[in-house]
Amino acid sequence: MSNNQRKNQTLLSGALILVASTIIVKLISAIYKIPITNYIGGIGMGYYTTAYKIYLPIWSISMAGLPIAVSKLISENMALGKYNNVKSIFKVSLRAFIVTGTAGTLLLAAVAYPYVKYVARAPEALPVILCIAPAILICCVMSAYRGYYEGMRNMFPTAISQITESLVKLVFGLGLTYLAIRYCQANGITKPEVRYPIEASAAILGVTFGTLGSQIYLWIKMKKDGFGFTEEELFLAPKADSNKQILRTLINLAIPIVLTSLISNVATLIDAATVQNRLAVAVANGENIIREMYPFIPKGTDKLNVYLYGCFDVDETLRNMVPQITLTLGVSSLPALAQYWAVNDKKNIRISIESVLRICMLISMPAGIGMAVLSQPILTLLYGRSQPDIPFMCKDILAIFGISLFLYALSSPVTTLLQAIGKAKVPAISFGIACAVKIVLNYVLVGMPEFNIKGAAISTVACYAISVAVNLFYLFKYTKVKFNFVSVAVKPVIASLFSGAAAWGTHYLLLKFAHFGNTVNTIAAILAAVIVYAAVLLLIKALSKEDVLMLPAGEKIAKVLEKIHVLG
Repeated sequence: MSNNQRKNQTLLSGALILVASTIIVKLISAIYKIPITNYIGGIGMGYYTTAYKIYLPIWSISMAGLPIAVSKLISENMALGKYNNVKSIFKVSLRAFIVTGTAGTLLLAAVAYPYVKYVARAPEALPVILCIAPAILICCVMSAYRGYYEGMRNMFPTAISQITESLVKLVFGLGLTYLAIRYCQANGITKPEVRYPIEASAAILGVTFGTLGSQIYLWIKMKKDGFGFTEEELFLAPKADSNKQILRTLINLAIPIVLTSLISNVATLIDAATVQNRLAVAVANGENIIREMYPFIPKGTDKLNVYLYGCFDVDETLRNMVPQITLTLGVSSLPALAQYWAVNDKKNIRISIESVLRICMLISMPAGIGMAVLSQPILTLLYGRSQPDIPFMCKDILAIFGISLFLYALSSPVTTLLQAIGKAKVPAISFGIACAVKIVLNYVLVGMPEFNIKGAAISTVACYAISVAVNLFYLFKYTKVKFNFVSVAVKPVIASLFSGAAAWGTHYLLLKFAHFGNTVNTIAAILAAVIVYAAVLLLIKALSKEDVLMLPAGEKIAKVLEKIHVLG
């Protein structure tokens, strides 16, 4: 790999690579999640969700800070030509990840039983948690490789490994779930407390096998291509620092980020426990009220609190799709903004921050409004045939998250921007305050039968609103960037409102005057929304020339768009 090749991925070109892979991954995940939900139903998804909710915080704590520290440190050493240091950073970080990954796996296995018995009140979920525990170690090792390539400004290995992970998860997850269902049928296993944990365990094993497949790909690539330096470059480069010195630097960079992740994930654990416990209270105090609110709950559903918690998770694939896309902007912008901040390049600091925020809004606003106005049709399209209760159970939750989707989309990139300028403590404090508010709201709202699981959605929105508002305030305070509010926020909102109106109007008119069915009506409404959104964006000149210039072949694209006068 030549020096020019290493430097040809700009902030947005690198982000586009990750965005493309994220879209593919999310599509594959939807293909995986929809039939899995149809296979194992609401109760099975409740056990699946219980395991995943305890897995994610421990997984995040195990990896917290190190991937970002690796990426940043490698990028800085590449800029200084310290290629021997780059190799040593990868080797030291790999050993550190193995240690933290092993600790994370053992921790998850250790807390699994007390968690399912005393917190989740679903002891049948124990084998489901144990099936996903090895994924923590594998993910940690995998992140050392990804952090290395991202620091080299090469997003392709990360993108391909993400797609590989999803494909393997799809194949093994669906295959093992199908075999588990056949096993239960062949052996006459019909008791819910036995059947559903078996099926949920098989489904979640797909996650573990997916991480293993991704790591195998990265290991093969590194073995095949090496570190990407010529012998001459390594010979002329300065001698590498000691392993102890590199480890100390990595830890110092990671500590503030670890603090943010620790606060976030401890709060997530408390949040999950609070929601599940308060749901149990709501059911105990007002089961009749809840069943009257949701007449579509399948008859014979005895574990109503588990069922409601599973319904809350059904929307997660949809509501997380856009934030996962905008997350890539943060990953790609961190090394670039850190470099501009170090040399006090005010112009590029402003361009980078504005571009990240504007693109987040341009992506999240139309998606969120469309999700809100088409919540029931979308859920009917995905789940209506095999799980007719889900569209009616989940439509309000999806609408709530749709309206506030831009907050989730902004959260991770804004946090990353603060980390890039050395202000990682701000997200830790703001998110800590926001999570405290969320837990209080959970306790109050979820425990009320009239709100039940909708209370969790409302408290989540409040949490992200507080966190994003505080983080943005301090980002602008420290960088002294005076951003263009009309370009960043107003124009995306205007175009999105027109888009949402087109989606709602198209679906309503087709439903009233045509007989195509929900599938055709929903797809037509989405297409109408996309066309109207693109047209309004061009008319109001929502894209800036600076954004376009950071794209691959940006100068050529900018010239064409300038000729037709559509750039702001």
